[in-house]
Amino acid sequence: SRGLPPPAPPTILDPPPVRSSIARSSRAPHEPFLSDAPPPADSWIAVETSPGEYRLIARLPGFRRDAITLAARRRRVLHVVADSWEPDGGHFERRISFGYDADLGRVRAEFDGEILRVIVPRRTPALTWYGEACE
Repeated sequence: SRGLPPPAPPTILDPPPVRSSIARSSRAPHEPFLSDAPPPADSWIAVETSPGEYRLIARLPGFRRDAITLAARRRRVLHVVADSWEPDGGHFERRISFGYDADLGRVRAEFDGEILRVIVPRRTPALTWYGEACE
């Protein structure tokens, strides 16, 4: 009996490097669109797995709902970006890589002002039978 290998578990990829203010000042005489401030010290992200879905839980204190963006990239990476220009705000950015069973076209999310909950449904792989036909 041949089957598909199990999907790769979700992986939280390293955040992009912080842009230096020296490099920024030599490129453009204006403020950047995204905040260069680090994320709040008490922000974090975790991934939980169940048979039917992946659940991402991110603590984003000080961020507003309209400043959080979720984007699917290359159909296997979910990009979470949050920006706050408040005095104790910052820039939070994480990429989460999923296996072949994640359905990033049906992602659902909710934000209560501190905790972002993201549900990524899992696809059930289609079964293919390679055995002999029964008569």
